[in-house]
Amino acid sequence: MTGESQDHREGEQQVVEAVAELREDGMTRESVSQWCAAHGIDVLPMAAGVLLTGAARRFREAFGHSAGNRRQAVELPVPDELQGIVRSVTVLPIPELHTHDTPSTGI
Repeated sequence: MTGESQDHREGEQQVVEAVAELREDGMTRESVSQWCAAHGIDVLPMAAGVLLTGAARRFREAFGHSAGNRRQAVELPVPDELQGIVRSVTVLPIPELHTHDTPSTGI
């Protein structure tokens, strides 16, 4: 197995998080939840919109585009079935847990 194919497989297993901005709140969440469940993507309600989570492969199959390298936010096209419900789908970048901006505690 080459390093390239190993990297590709690991990327496929990577969990993707995206925020779907809904056109209207309330009843539309159920429609989004059903569509996502049929595509192997989990949905969590948020104060505004919904959080979508699933394997990178599932997102590519459902939305027809890759989630990218996840270093910055990526806008995915809204599928035809969700056009009247979802305004936008944005893949969130992978958060960096360790930053150089952390102040020193002096201890």
